[in-house]
Amino acid sequence: MAADLVVTAANLCQISIPFISLTGYLPQWVRILRTRSSEAISLRAWGLWTVSAAFAVFYAVVQLQITGRGWPLIISSTLALTSVLVTVALVMIYRTKPRRTAPPAQ
Repeated sequence: MAADLVVTAANLCQISIPFISLTGYLPQWVRILRTRSSEAISLRAWGLWTVSAAFAVFYAVVQLQITGRGWPLIISSTLALTSVLVTVALVMIYRTKPRRTAPPAQ
């Protein structure tokens, strides 16, 4: 009975991770949307976080296939990947494109 309680608590903690993480993503998203700029944000770093989150989803799916358990991990990993992808999309949308300068007049 105590082991079941520990597993339930662990599952609840796992499910809460994306919601806790969302409190970190939201200010970033709000700033990008307000300033309409993502120049100060590293797209390379967010690209790595995308790969990391995708690996976490893959791992969660494999664990579910092997053990028949792991829905909290799949849910939290998928929500984390979604949050990272939203950030990458905002960075790409609001990245200032370099202006082309006109060739010098001859």
